[in-house]
Amino acid sequence: MEIHVIGHASIFVNTQDCRILMDPVLWNPHQEGLFDICPEREVIHENIPEFDLLIISHQHLDHFHIRSLAYLPKNVDVLIPEDKLIEDCLRQLGYSYIYTLKDFNKVKFGATSLLTTRSENRVPEYGVIFADESGVFWNQVDTIVSLNTIRLIKSRYEKIDFLLAMWQPMLEMNYQLNMSLNFPYSIYSKVLETISTIQPQAIAPGSNAFRCNGDSAWLNKILFPVTRERFCEDIKIVCPEIGDNIFTLDPGDVLSFEHGEFNHLKGECKFVKKISDHREDLDFAPVRVGNQMIDSNPDNYHLDEMKQAIEQEISVNLAELITKNRNFLFIEHCRWQVIYQLEIVFPDGSKIWNFDFSETNIQAQAGRNPLANLFTYMTASSLYGILQGFKGWDYANLGGHYRRFQKIYLPTPQGIIKPDEELISDPLGFRFPYREVLKKVLNHEIAQWHHGNDNREQPSETRKLMMRMGNTLFKLDK
Repeated sequence: MEIHVIGHASIFVNTQDCRILMDPVLWNPHQEGLFDICPEREVIHENIPEFDLLIISHQHLDHFHIRSLAYLPKNVDVLIPEDKLIEDCLRQLGYSYIYTLKDFNKVKFGATSLLTTRSENRVPEYGVIFADESGVFWNQVDTIVSLNTIRLIKSRYEKIDFLLAMWQPMLEMNYQLNMSLNFPYSIYSKVLETISTIQPQAIAPGSNAFRCNGDSAWLNKILFPVTRERFCEDIKIVCPEIGDNIFTLDPGDVLSFEHGEFNHLKGECKFVKKISDHREDLDFAPVRVGNQMIDSNPDNYHLDEMKQAIEQEISVNLAELITKNRNFLFIEHCRWQVIYQLEIVFPDGSKIWNFDFSETNIQAQAGRNPLANLFTYMTASSLYGILQGFKGWDYANLGGHYRRFQKIYLPTPQGIIKPDEELISDPLGFRFPYREVLKKVLNHEIAQWHHGNDNREQPSETRKLMMRMGNTLFKLDK
């Protein structure tokens, strides 16, 4: 069996004797112009092979794309859920051979069999299992799968060779509806638990390969809490028996398998080509939404001096503090395998460092780490002000010059466990303790304002002291 990745949820499947196109989105943008496929790809439309079956999983517009459906041949058999809206649209486009399917309906096409799998998210929608002599492939699409569904599927199939998994706990409407922007621990825990229960022989993250564009691009910092790299690392822990059969499939890739042997053919699809990848645009950063962090350098610090001091502080001093105290101050960071990512925003751009607490020798590494789970963002001038003793943490925090969030957890086959968030502090807080910083700020202000600003005459007579008796303080009569 071969799976050709067109992009996002769109795939072309070659079984032993059947060619199947599923959820085709062949142009950008889609979803009423909001989304682009990411990584960016080119679809060579005239090279799309002939196919026997067209499958639509559900009516959401990143799966049910009218422009693509209008372009495709209309004389194929089309399989859809029991959704009159989909059926009416297809008939208006000229499709005639339309067949509705319920949960767990089976379709036979020669030696190929298909099975629709139930979703607890009643859109209506379904996932699809493809089976032939080479093995069994389950495209979960966007479906939420229950334990009873897994039990039924396991009763019919000895094993799932390849799972294209629902994996991203998206926060599609949380900002708009004033809901929590915290990392969705419980939802993602259920995702990992489901995959652990399915026990596939091989897996790849499916769908969720798009990004918002134009005026909606700010949502990219909210929608996608998990990076593709983090998910794959989690699966290695949750399902160690999978071994190396964890694949990251880009547009234009082909995955083939036969009797448990897998082959990832990167860029081998003849009708789709990957152009570029902007996956870093999808990095979850809810504290960066709404108000972009900008450093206007209000105290006019010298830019080069500020850069040199901060580079020294992070790459040398902070790294030394972490290494020397890894078994004391940072014992919880190491236990929870924290990967700390620190981004400093300068007036002319930003710089990123990361520290991996799972390593024996913890060093400052330059650049983004897609596995990071503790994040700090800070303007350069506020950090430099702390370094110099001119500014304190109140200035950084209350002024919005400092922002932080975390998504720390450990994956297990039973889901995820997470720490008490208070146990995992920002390493900068250990490098610059609040009270020490405050003392420097107050001393700086005393030096600035004490001399020449007190014109009041000092009293000549000696004042009598107040006296304390028990819990009471007395002012004695003159």
